[in-house]
Amino acid sequence: MTDGAIPVIDASVFMGMHHSDPDVRAKSLSFFSAFYSRQVLMSFGQIGICDAIIWKKSRHLQDVYYPFMDVLHTDMNIQRQGYCNKVLKRACQETDWAHLSVEKKLLAAQVVEHQRPFFTHDDSLRELSALKPFLQSFPPSISSPAFPEKLQSLYEQSREMSIEQEDFQYVR
Repeated sequence: MTDGAIPVIDASVFMGMHHSDPDVRAKSLSFFSAFYSRQVLMSFGQIGICDAIIWKKSRHLQDVYYPFMDVLHTDMNIQRQGYCNKVLKRACQETDWAHLSVEKKLLAAQVVEHQRPFFTHDDSLRELSALKPFLQSFPPSISSPAFPEKLQSLYEQSREMSIEQEDFQYVR
């Protein structure tokens, strides 16, 4: 893995900022605090999973969540990327990944093919031997606000929405 490579995150990390589990939420917030001024990468598919989770919520919760998400995506250097043919081929050929959803296979293949550091809360991905060299530990928890003042205020408002593990079902 190349030092200084842009890390990949998945929907579990992004949505983890609103997770009902305080440990998951703290790890996601520490990640975003540490990487706020740096680049991170999310696949179009993982961004779509985040959207699918939010669109299942009530209109009211969408309205309190989206201002935070909108400003975060504008202010933070989150690179968005599709999949190349090499990633598609690897995702289809890895027999050890047969039990994974297509979205998880593509994500794993993207990380391995491009040799990128990877942050996830997803146990099924953390258990893959091919991903172990790329898995990163989350930065230490923070006690101060994770974001600049305006964005922190929007985050606090958006916390009305809470993500449960079940929210990830039926969107992958």
